[in-house]
Amino acid sequence: MDPATATAAAAAMATLQLPPPPPPPNGAVLALLAALSNHSHDANANTHQLALKARDDALSSSPEGYGDLCSNFCRVLACPTPECIPQEELKKFHDGDVEVFGKCCGWMMMDRTANNNNDYEAKKRQGMMLWNTLRQMAGLLLKNALVSPPLPKNTPVDSLGRVLPGHTTRMELPPHYALEIKHGLLTCIADRESSVRNAASTAIARCCTSAVHLEKSMGAFGIKIWGELVPFILQCVVAGNNAAAVSVATSTTTTPEANEAATLLAESAAMGALVTLRKLLEDIPNRLVKEAPQASFHDLVPALLHGLSSSSEGRRKEALACLNSFIFPMPGSLVAHMNDYLAGLSALASDSNAEIRRLVCQGIVSLLSHRPEYLTPHVASVAEFMLRATADENPDVALEACEFWLTFASLDEDACGNEMMEMIAGLFPQLLPQLLRGMVYPRDKIEELMEANALDEVGGADRAQDVAPVFHKSRTKGGGDDDSDEEDSDDDDLDDDNEWTLRKCSAASLDALSGMFGAPNILPPLLPALQEGLGHSDQWVREASILALGAVADGCKDELAPHLPQLHPFLLQQLNSPESVPQLRCIAAWTLARYASWAVDQANNLPGGNGANGGDPSLVGQVAEALVNRMLDPHKKVQIATCSALGVFVEATGDLMAPYLEPVYRILMQALQKYGTRSRLVLFDTLGVMAEYVGAAIGEGPLPGMYVPPMLRLWNEIATENPFDRSLLPLMECLGSSTVVCGLNYQPWALESFEMAMSTIEACTIIIAHEDDLDDIDEDMTDPIVCAVDLIDGLVEGLGPNFAALVNGSARFGPTFQNVLQSVAEHFVSGVRMSAFALLGDLARLTPSLIEAGLPQLLSEAISSIDPVHPATCNNAVWAVGEVCVRCGENAGPLIPHAADLVASLIPLLMGNAVDMDGNELSLPGIAENAATTMGRLASVKAEFVAPELGRFLLGWCDGMSKIANPAERRDAFTGFVRAVRVNPHSIQNTGSEMGEVITSILFAVVSWHIPSSDIAPNLLSGPYRFVPFPAEFSELLSALRQLLLDLKTSSGEGWNQIEAQMPSNVKRLMHEVYGLS
Repeated sequence: MDPATATAAAAAMATLQLPPPPPPPNGAVLALLAALSNHSHDANANTHQLALKARDDALSSSPEGYGDLCSNFCRVLACPTPECIPQEELKKFHDGDVEVFGKCCGWMMMDRTANNNNDYEAKKRQGMMLWNTLRQMAGLLLKNALVSPPLPKNTPVDSLGRVLPGHTTRMELPPHYALEIKHGLLTCIADRESSVRNAASTAIARCCTSAVHLEKSMGAFGIKIWGELVPFILQCVVAGNNAAAVSVATSTTTTPEANEAATLLAESAAMGALVTLRKLLEDIPNRLVKEAPQASFHDLVPALLHGLSSSSEGRRKEALACLNSFIFPMPGSLVAHMNDYLAGLSALASDSNAEIRRLVCQGIVSLLSHRPEYLTPHVASVAEFMLRATADENPDVALEACEFWLTFASLDEDACGNEMMEMIAGLFPQLLPQLLRGMVYPRDKIEELMEANALDEVGGADRAQDVAPVFHKSRTKGGGDDDSDEEDSDDDDLDDDNEWTLRKCSAASLDALSGMFGAPNILPPLLPALQEGLGHSDQWVREASILALGAVADGCKDELAPHLPQLHPFLLQQLNSPESVPQLRCIAAWTLARYASWAVDQANNLPGGNGANGGDPSLVGQVAEALVNRMLDPHKKVQIATCSALGVFVEATGDLMAPYLEPVYRILMQALQKYGTRSRLVLFDTLGVMAEYVGAAIGEGPLPGMYVPPMLRLWNEIATENPFDRSLLPLMECLGSSTVVCGLNYQPWALESFEMAMSTIEACTIIIAHEDDLDDIDEDMTDPIVCAVDLIDGLVEGLGPNFAALVNGSARFGPTFQNVLQSVAEHFVSGVRMSAFALLGDLARLTPSLIEAGLPQLLSEAISSIDPVHPATCNNAVWAVGEVCVRCGENAGPLIPHAADLVASLIPLLMGNAVDMDGNELSLPGIAENAATTMGRLASVKAEFVAPELGRFLLGWCDGMSKIANPAERRDAFTGFVRAVRVNPHSIQNTGSEMGEVITSILFAVVSWHIPSSDIAPNLLSGPYRFVPFPAEFSELLSALRQLLLDLKTSSGEGWNQIEAQMPSNVKRLMHEVYGLS
């Protein structure tokens, strides 16, 4: 760089106040990097392995060694050219790796003359490319070393090489090294090389994120501690904004080349800062907003808004991405400049860069989702723009714009008023046909699908990339909500990959809009285009139209009912046509399943069809026959789609399938023998759905003999080869569901199923025990154990008390069953414990003799797992302990050693103050109900277990009891509550709340007995009287509640009048008529 250029660059960068540059790197570290990078040939493999060991040894040697190597990685990253390295360090580099040194630094040894200038420049370019690659690698190694600190060398391990408990403290970075590294990273985000800036920005973002969880070793990188980070980012952004002005100001004093260099440096700094800020906002937006220095943060939004008008596409893009990321945390500075932000979006709406147009749409969608009030005044123009953008020639822009309609349909009533609804509905004549066009596969995708279809027709085993990951569906017990583990899979098989596309988004938007606006608004503008598409000669247009027909099923089914007698045969014809492309047969199956409820109406002879009473009782059989016959289609896509459709169809039809089960299962077993891995996985899911929804009919007569033996044979074949095979998971889940439904009819295969499940647990446990590092064991590796435990639990539920005889009849596993139960209950993976506690609870309910010997240790493990960090495990542990309490009856002996710990564990769940490792409150659906039930069951055994601490959690217990849905569990909770209050009546005064508030909480918990289980009217408390009677079978509890409420009234004295005055009219009537409170 000549002096004039350097002067201009210095002027441009002066405002950045760069931290002092790090010292040059150590030559030995450069040689280490060279060895780590040079492993492409077998000859270098040994050198590479030695280099890995040298790196790991240095990082784990001591805090000083760890810090020294990390700082040297940072020095390499920050070193712009090897010319900055002293000769003695270059010699170490040369001596360590002559080959890489020559490629990287050989140009520095050349004599530059006029004759060899071109050769010199070429060598220099090649050398600098390799040098920058080493810098980028150093940044990656630095990031990995910082965010995953190593264990100290010679950390004690057991015989299998696993770290012993109490020795898991990771290496800590000494403060002076942390300071140097932070300064070095800030320097690097202003580097001229984009690869170096990206490496530095990633390291900064990951370090700041890791500081949240690794406060001891990474605390220096927290946003609050690293106070200069955000101010420096701001300086870089401002420098980029001012680059043009600097160029003009220095144009008369410096050369054009110098001005260009200065502008390039400012642009580089701005881009590095923007990329860093974007990554931080992606990872920790709320923490950044809360903890960054407010003075700098306040100026950051205006600086980003200024960047939207930059001549640089890259800066416009990154500035807009950062501003979009601010929408969710919504700092006050963005609120103050919201009009400027909206104006910026408008200005960029027609940008020539498609990615910027996509980000404009993303910002609008994000505002609509999180802060719709800012869009409401402009919704007409915004919606018009998004309509045009939905038809953008760039598919990424069109997809982002299409999200607008899907997001709008998810808004609650308060966010979208009548005026906004009417305005959006006014666009439907243009929007709905456009969504239909968006559902047609693009031409390049059609060509790809046709090639895949040809390969599929040839046949062959499934490739690994064709088989989607298999996840076990965990069992939760009691009042727990396991919806989070169950995702709606209706749309899983619409396409041949999991990519979110314009086609999928268009279909989802049409589905959501039809549910929001209803048929009167949807069908008139949609039907003409839909009818044209259904009759189109192009199969791909017809396929998209059938997809659209399925998409509106939920929102428009009743209004489409008059057309379905014609549409249904059309769909069956498309499903069965051998000339149609597989995708058309797939979508026909999916759409038939979407209208399964209409077929049910026909089978029930309800109006809406063309039978005697408008129904067609044979329709369920027709659809079932069409779907199962098509399951033998040679195309895997069709196999999967029809399997999935049959599952959805069975969910709707339930026991209406009973007359057709024998031919259906016959074909299902043919399919089982024919299918490859991917199709078989879906088939197992469908068989599980049939067990769950058809009910007892699948366990009657010869049916179990048709499907259980083939599945057991397949299980044995797969498990013998690989007990960790993921296809075993849905197979075991399916058998587990069948054992419950079949009940005692499953007995011919019960022993074989039990022993195969126990063998799976045994084999997987042995293999896992020999893993080198328990940290490498994840939920996936233990899923076979979880499924096997769940299958055993299904046997317990199906066989009931007879399960004990089954276990005792197993010569191989009967004697070890207790030990296996203990081992899974104390397993280090929470998912295994979750299933173990489900099994423990059912054993306590149905065959308690099997757990009596090990009950003390099992109870200890269950209570120690009442930890909200693992919600499902916590839920099952609470439920299991409650079932043990029920089994104890009035025998308090087994519970005495555990009662205090149990109460202490339940209190946070009842009071809603459970927190995660970061101190954030946890929302655990269903856990309060389970905790309330278990607390009541414990008090029913011995009220003195609960009574002393009752004041601490009485209000939470009342709230939890009011939410319990199961009558028997609610009875147990209230029974224990009454007993505890009787033992410690003073607890009502010791809650920390006013007496009136406490009594009101008790009253409304009691009122929950009388709330209807469905059709709860919004004016239930003060409108027409709709309370239901107290269950007659719980008359003893009713008497106890009456007496308790009468005693509370007496003890409250004059305060009762105020409590009664605040009661809604229906509650007052209920208290008078049922509980005698007048």
